[in-house]
Amino acid sequence: MSSRGTAVVLLVAAFLVGLAAGAGAMAVRTRARTGDATVAPAARTSEGYLDRLTRDLALTPVQRDSVRAVLERHRPQMDSLWQSVRPRFETLRTTIRSEIRTHLTPEQRARYEQLLERRRHDGPSPPPR
Repeated sequence: MSSRGTAVVLLVAAFLVGLAAGAGAMAVRTRARTGDATVAPAARTSEGYLDRLTRDLALTPVQRDSVRAVLERHRPQMDSLWQSVRPRFETLRTTIRSEIRTHLTPEQRARYEQLLERRRHDGPSPPPR
């Protein structure tokens, strides 16, 4: 494989790892809030999403109610979609993490496991400023 091909593969892998780690951490954090591991992310996070939109977009109370209605109206579709995608997502996340481990030293693997464990408990880290 060419250097450019390798770079593209590594870039895609980094993106997928970030996506998987973020989604996994969000799922763990919201699961801890609801106490229900079987509820789809849309059902657990719509209020958090609504809170973020309210804060970032300065939604009025009327707008907030309207956006909440949109989220609630589409929740069954989101739940259904998550149920069909979740097994594939979990399999891919496991594969990515396994492949990452093969490129790490024993010390790095230990730190990687600590990082994953911390994310399972704390949720995603805030973005750097």
